[in-house]
Amino acid sequence: MSHPTIHPPEPLPGTDQGWLLDPSVVFLNHGSFGSLPVAVAEAAERHRRFIEAQPIARLGRGAADLLRAPKEALGRMIGAPPERIGLVENATAGIASVLRNIAWQPGDEVVTTGHVYGAVRQALFRERDLHGITLREVPVPLPIRSSDDIVARVAAALTTRTRLVLVDHITSPTALVLPVKLIVKACHEHGIAVMIDGAHAPGMVPFNLDELGADWYTGNLHKWVYAPKGCAFLYASSKRAGETHPASISHHYGAGMDQEFGWQGTRDVGAWMAITDAIAWVDAFGARAVIEHNRQLAAWAHQRMVDSGCFEPISPMDGSMRGSMAACRLDARWRTRFESVEALQAALLSEGSVEVPCMELHGDWLLRVSAAPHNRPWQYERLIDTMRALDRRA
Repeated sequence: MSHPTIHPPEPLPGTDQGWLLDPSVVFLNHGSFGSLPVAVAEAAERHRRFIEAQPIARLGRGAADLLRAPKEALGRMIGAPPERIGLVENATAGIASVLRNIAWQPGDEVVTTGHVYGAVRQALFRERDLHGITLREVPVPLPIRSSDDIVARVAAALTTRTRLVLVDHITSPTALVLPVKLIVKACHEHGIAVMIDGAHAPGMVPFNLDELGADWYTGNLHKWVYAPKGCAFLYASSKRAGETHPASISHHYGAGMDQEFGWQGTRDVGAWMAITDAIAWVDAFGARAVIEHNRQLAAWAHQRMVDSGCFEPISPMDGSMRGSMAACRLDARWRTRFESVEALQAALLSEGSVEVPCMELHGDWLLRVSAAPHNRPWQYERLIDTMRALDRRA
């Protein structure tokens, strides 16, 4: 099938340097754990040293002051008031907080999709085992033709027992940008609460949480906001904020999200303080410019991968359901060459020094690339060349 030619973007100025990445590895997996700019890493260390100089005064008595600026900067970025944002260490913790706060009844249903993140599925299994709830995974077969199909599938799965719909903003194995605003609207029309797992979304796609309308939203900041590991947030709507508590209860239970999440016990808040620095790092280029650079590079890489004959598309070629990641399907011949997706991933690293995730989803073998400011077109060519070499060798 023919499609318009896409050209890679010009690199953002100054992004050839200033990363902590090993230059001997072609790093195409920014989407998993991110990669930290040196400037942000140094800022986080300064914040840690600032706290360590006077731990009681600055952490014990001044924790709220330390977190005010990061939460205000984050609130401006995601369109939410700081008092309804709780900082957590990762999206997994955000989801755990919400699931533990719901007074489940036996027979309550949670609807998600078959592309749900594995850790989230396990968290839902725990609630099932503890409370007797039912988990309904909506099949979303590949390839995806349009976002409308996903909305229709989720809406069709709702019943009178559905208590919560938990969907990804951007799916992990398939890198699909889901129409979450339409899903929220469809669910709210039936009086059903919605939680969005936005692990990959902050910094990848623009959004405003109060306009989105979800009851809860959790997102990571160590991926596409380029903050240190351990930086994430949980948002609650004005309707849900009073019933939203952290998974780790400490001294301020019942005092509201701002205070409860502001002190969850002793932890490294130097990383959280560096959220301000990470957002400033992005803003120096222009947040929209960074998003557009990554989106265009991912679109070009996706086209090159499909045109190479080594990969099959699973999302619309017009890019309407992609951000700064792209996933493709591997055809059946790769199963005869490698015993598992893990073996293929290991071979790409050992043979081509390419770090890229390979995953299996409902019988399909998938490979997902990321496009970040540190990535360049030649790196995706290296991936394609290594795939071809592995194919010939077999």
